[in-house]
Amino acid sequence: MISKYSFPVESFETGFDRRIKPFALQSRLQELTYRASEEGGAGYAVLRERGLFWALNRMHIEVDRWPAWGENLVLQSWFRGRTGPMYQRNYVLRQAGDPDGAPLVRATSAWTVITLEGRNVTREPVYPEDFAEEADLLPFCPKVLTPGDVELAPAGSRKALYSDLDSNGHVNNCFYPQWSADLLGFPYLSTHRLTDIQVGYYREIHPGEQVDFLLGHNPGATADAAVWYVEGRVAGERSFVVRLDFTNC
Repeated sequence: MISKYSFPVESFETGFDRRIKPFALQSRLQELTYRASEEGGAGYAVLRERGLFWALNRMHIEVDRWPAWGENLVLQSWFRGRTGPMYQRNYVLRQAGDPDGAPLVRATSAWTVITLEGRNVTREPVYPEDFAEEADLLPFCPKVLTPGDVELAPAGSRKALYSDLDSNGHVNNCFYPQWSADLLGFPYLSTHRLTDIQVGYYREIHPGEQVDFLLGHNPGATADAAVWYVEGRVAGERSFVVRLDFTNC
Protein backbone atom coordinates (compact mmCIF):
# COMPACT_ATOMS: atom_id res chain seq x y z
CA MET A 1 0.00 0.00 0.00
CA ILE A 2 1.44 3.34 -1.09
CA SER A 3 0.46 6.34 1.03
CA LYS A 4 0.42 9.84 -0.44
CA TYR A 5 0.66 13.29 1.09
CA SER A 6 0.34 16.49 -0.98
CA PHE A 7 1.51 19.84 0.35
CA PRO A 8 3.00 23.19 -0.69
CA VAL A 9 6.33 24.37 0.67
CA GLU A 10 5.34 27.05 3.18
CA SER A 11 7.36 30.19 3.90
CA PHE A 12 8.06 29.15 7.50
CA GLU A 13 9.65 25.91 6.25
CA THR A 14 12.29 27.69 4.19
CA GLY A 15 15.63 29.32 4.91
CA PHE A 16 17.65 32.24 3.57
CA ASP A 17 17.71 30.65 0.07
CA ARG A 18 13.90 30.23 0.00
CA ARG A 19 14.27 26.45 -0.14
CA ILE A 20 12.87 23.94 2.34
CA LYS A 21 15.14 23.34 5.30
CA PRO A 22 16.25 19.82 6.26
CA PHE A 23 14.28 19.99 9.52
CA ALA A 24 11.07 20.81 7.65
CA LEU A 25 11.65 18.11 5.05
CA GLN A 26 12.22 15.46 7.68
CA SER A 27 9.15 16.67 9.56
CA ARG A 28 7.09 16.05 6.40
CA LEU A 29 8.51 12.52 6.16
CA GLN A 30 7.59 11.92 9.78
CA GLU A 31 4.06 13.23 9.25
CA LEU A 32 3.44 10.82 6.38
CA THR A 33 4.93 7.99 8.44
CA TYR A 34 2.29 8.54 11.11
CA ARG A 35 -0.49 8.79 8.53
CA ALA A 36 0.66 5.62 6.78
CA SER A 37 0.87 3.78 10.10
CA GLU A 38 -2.74 4.73 10.81
CA GLU A 39 -3.80 3.43 7.39
CA GLY A 40 -2.03 0.17 8.20
CA GLY A 41 -3.73 -0.26 11.56
CA ALA A 42 -0.76 0.67 13.75
CA GLY A 43 -1.16 4.40 14.25
CA TYR A 44 -0.17 6.52 17.22
CA ALA A 45 -3.41 6.08 19.17
CA VAL A 46 -3.62 2.32 18.55
CA LEU A 47 -0.07 1.73 19.77
CA ARG A 48 -0.59 3.97 22.81
CA GLU A 49 -3.51 1.79 23.89
CA ARG A 50 -1.08 -1.14 23.80
CA GLY A 51 1.58 0.76 25.75
CA LEU A 52 3.80 1.19 22.69
CA PHE A 53 5.13 3.92 20.39
CA TRP A 54 7.12 4.25 17.16
CA ALA A 55 10.77 5.32 17.42
CA LEU A 56 13.07 6.12 14.51
CA ASN A 57 16.21 3.98 14.41
CA ARG A 58 17.82 5.08 11.12
CA MET A 59 17.17 7.60 8.36
CA HIS A 60 18.84 8.16 4.99
CA ILE A 61 17.77 11.08 2.78
CA GLU A 62 19.16 11.63 -0.74
CA VAL A 63 18.46 15.07 -2.23
CA ASP A 64 18.66 15.80 -5.94
CA ARG A 65 17.07 19.24 -5.59
CA TRP A 66 15.74 21.11 -2.56
CA PRO A 67 12.16 22.28 -3.27
CA ALA A 68 11.52 26.02 -3.12
CA TRP A 69 8.93 28.10 -1.30
CA GLY A 70 5.55 27.81 -3.05
CA GLU A 71 6.23 24.56 -4.90
CA ASN A 72 3.44 22.01 -4.72
CA LEU A 73 4.74 18.54 -3.90
CA VAL A 74 3.58 14.96 -3.59
CA LEU A 75 5.27 12.70 -1.06
CA GLN A 76 4.78 8.94 -1.39
CA SER A 77 5.68 6.31 1.18
CA TRP A 78 5.44 2.55 1.46
CA PHE A 79 6.14 -0.16 4.00
CA ARG A 80 9.03 -2.33 2.83
CA GLY A 81 8.78 -5.09 5.41
CA ARG A 82 10.36 -6.01 8.71
CA THR A 83 13.93 -7.09 9.48
CA GLY A 84 14.12 -8.32 13.06
CA PRO A 85 12.63 -5.55 15.20
CA MET A 86 13.06 -2.88 12.47
CA TYR A 87 10.23 -1.83 10.18
CA GLN A 88 11.50 -0.43 6.88
CA ARG A 89 9.73 2.51 5.26
CA ASN A 90 10.73 4.33 2.07
CA TYR A 91 9.75 7.67 0.54
CA VAL A 92 9.84 9.53 -2.77
CA LEU A 93 9.15 13.25 -3.17
CA ARG A 94 8.12 14.71 -6.55
CA GLN A 95 6.56 17.86 -7.94
CA ALA A 96 2.77 17.68 -7.83
CA GLY A 97 2.43 18.30 -11.58
CA ASP A 98 4.94 15.58 -12.45
CA PRO A 99 3.89 12.46 -10.51
CA ASP A 100 6.00 10.12 -12.65
CA GLY A 101 8.97 12.43 -13.02
CA ALA A 102 12.42 12.15 -11.52
CA PRO A 103 12.30 12.31 -7.71
CA LEU A 104 13.50 15.47 -5.99
CA VAL A 105 14.17 13.47 -2.83
CA ARG A 106 14.48 9.75 -2.05
CA ALA A 107 14.60 8.46 1.50
CA THR A 108 14.57 5.24 3.46
CA SER A 109 14.11 4.67 7.16
CA ALA A 110 13.98 2.00 9.83
CA TRP A 111 11.64 2.23 12.80
CA THR A 112 11.30 0.18 15.97
CA VAL A 113 8.38 -0.18 18.36
CA ILE A 114 9.20 0.77 21.95
CA THR A 115 7.34 0.09 25.19
CA LEU A 116 6.19 3.21 27.02
CA GLU A 117 7.08 1.59 30.32
CA GLY A 118 10.70 0.52 30.43
CA ARG A 119 11.54 1.91 26.95
CA ASN A 120 12.33 -1.55 25.59
CA VAL A 121 12.28 -2.61 21.94
CA THR A 122 9.54 -5.14 21.24
CA ARG A 123 9.54 -7.74 18.47
CA GLU A 124 5.80 -8.20 18.72
CA PRO A 125 4.29 -7.52 15.23
CA VAL A 126 2.10 -4.43 15.12
CA TYR A 127 0.77 -4.58 11.54
CA PRO A 128 -1.96 -7.01 10.47
CA GLU A 129 -0.68 -9.99 8.49
CA ASP A 130 -2.41 -8.80 5.33
CA PHE A 131 -0.78 -5.35 5.40
CA ALA A 132 0.86 -5.17 1.97
CA GLU A 133 4.56 -4.65 1.36
CA GLU A 134 5.56 -2.70 -1.74
CA ALA A 135 8.43 -3.39 -4.14
CA ASP A 136 11.66 -1.75 -3.05
CA LEU A 137 13.18 1.11 -5.02
CA LEU A 138 15.88 1.94 -2.51
CA PRO A 139 18.41 -0.10 -0.53
CA PHE A 140 17.80 -0.61 3.17
CA CYS A 141 19.23 2.36 5.07
CA PRO A 142 22.66 1.52 6.51
CA LYS A 143 23.79 1.67 10.11
CA VAL A 144 25.44 5.03 10.71
CA LEU A 145 28.79 5.07 12.48
CA THR A 146 31.77 7.43 12.40
CA PRO A 147 34.60 5.79 10.40
CA GLY A 148 37.79 5.05 12.26
CA ASP A 149 39.86 7.44 10.11
CA VAL A 150 37.67 10.45 10.94
CA GLU A 151 39.14 12.53 13.76
CA LEU A 152 36.40 14.01 15.94
CA ALA A 153 36.89 17.17 17.99
CA PRO A 154 34.69 18.82 20.64
CA ALA A 155 32.21 21.22 19.03
CA GLY A 156 30.19 22.64 21.92
CA SER A 157 27.14 21.49 23.81
CA ARG A 158 23.51 22.32 24.50
CA LYS A 159 20.68 21.21 26.76
CA ALA A 160 17.51 19.58 25.56
CA LEU A 161 14.85 22.26 25.90
CA TYR A 162 11.05 22.34 25.95
CA SER A 163 10.85 23.29 22.26
CA ASP A 164 12.93 20.25 21.26
CA LEU A 165 10.50 17.69 22.66
CA ASP A 166 7.75 15.67 21.02
CA SER A 167 4.73 13.74 22.29
CA ASN A 168 6.95 10.88 23.43
CA GLY A 169 8.67 13.15 25.93
CA HIS A 170 12.10 13.10 24.27
CA VAL A 171 13.93 15.20 21.69
CA ASN A 172 12.23 14.84 18.32
CA ASN A 173 14.34 12.96 15.77
CA CYS A 174 14.15 15.83 13.27
CA PHE A 175 16.29 18.06 15.49
CA TYR A 176 19.43 15.93 15.32
CA PRO A 177 20.39 16.79 11.71
CA GLN A 178 19.45 20.43 12.37
CA TRP A 179 21.72 20.63 15.42
CA SER A 180 24.48 18.97 13.40
CA ALA A 181 24.25 21.33 10.43
CA ASP A 182 24.22 24.36 12.73
CA LEU A 183 27.67 23.37 14.00
CA LEU A 184 29.14 24.12 10.56
CA GLY A 185 28.16 27.79 10.62
CA PHE A 186 26.47 30.10 8.13
CA PRO A 187 29.53 30.92 5.95
CA TYR A 188 29.96 27.23 5.13
CA LEU A 189 26.26 26.41 4.80
CA SER A 190 25.62 29.39 2.53
CA THR A 191 28.27 28.26 0.04
CA HIS A 192 27.70 24.50 0.09
CA ARG A 193 24.68 22.38 -0.81
CA LEU A 194 23.59 19.46 1.35
CA THR A 195 23.04 16.40 -0.84
CA ASP A 196 22.78 13.49 1.58
CA ILE A 197 21.73 13.02 5.22
CA GLN A 198 22.21 9.86 7.25
CA VAL A 199 21.21 9.58 10.89
CA GLY A 200 21.64 6.81 13.41
CA TYR A 201 19.66 7.05 16.66
CA TYR A 202 21.15 5.18 19.60
CA ARG A 203 19.68 6.69 22.74
CA GLU A 204 16.78 8.94 23.71
CA ILE A 205 17.62 12.48 24.82
CA HIS A 206 15.41 13.65 27.69
CA PRO A 207 14.47 17.14 28.91
CA GLY A 208 17.33 18.98 30.58
CA GLU A 209 20.04 16.55 29.49
CA GLN A 210 23.22 18.12 28.16
CA VAL A 211 24.28 16.98 24.70
CA ASP A 212 28.00 17.24 23.94
CA PHE A 213 28.89 17.44 20.24
CA LEU A 214 31.89 15.97 18.45
CA LEU A 215 32.58 17.06 14.86
CA GLY A 216 34.91 15.81 12.13
CA HIS A 217 35.13 15.37 8.35
CA ASN A 218 36.44 12.74 5.97
CA PRO A 219 40.22 12.94 5.50
CA GLY A 220 39.82 13.37 1.72
CA ALA A 221 37.68 16.51 1.99
CA THR A 222 38.26 19.15 -0.69
CA ALA A 223 37.08 22.71 -1.23
CA ASP A 224 34.31 21.37 -3.47
CA ALA A 225 32.92 18.57 -1.33
CA ALA A 226 33.11 17.17 2.16
CA VAL A 227 31.49 14.52 4.32
CA TRP A 228 30.95 15.65 7.90
CA TYR A 229 30.24 13.47 10.92
CA VAL A 230 28.62 14.62 14.15
CA GLU A 231 28.22 12.57 17.29
CA GLY A 232 25.94 13.67 20.09
CA ARG A 233 26.77 12.25 23.50
CA VAL A 234 25.01 12.45 26.87
CA ALA A 235 27.21 11.78 29.91
CA GLY A 236 29.77 10.21 27.59
CA GLU A 237 27.26 7.82 26.00
CA ARG A 238 26.61 8.08 22.26
CA SER A 239 23.06 9.24 21.53
CA PHE A 240 23.23 9.80 17.78
CA VAL A 241 25.53 9.93 14.76
CA VAL A 242 24.79 12.18 11.79
CA ARG A 243 26.55 12.10 8.41
CA LEU A 244 26.14 15.16 6.17
CA ASP A 245 27.40 15.17 2.55
CA PHE A 246 27.98 18.56 0.93
CA THR A 247 29.06 19.91 -2.42
CA ASN A 248 29.73 23.47 -3.56
CA CYS A 249 26.68 25.54 -4.47
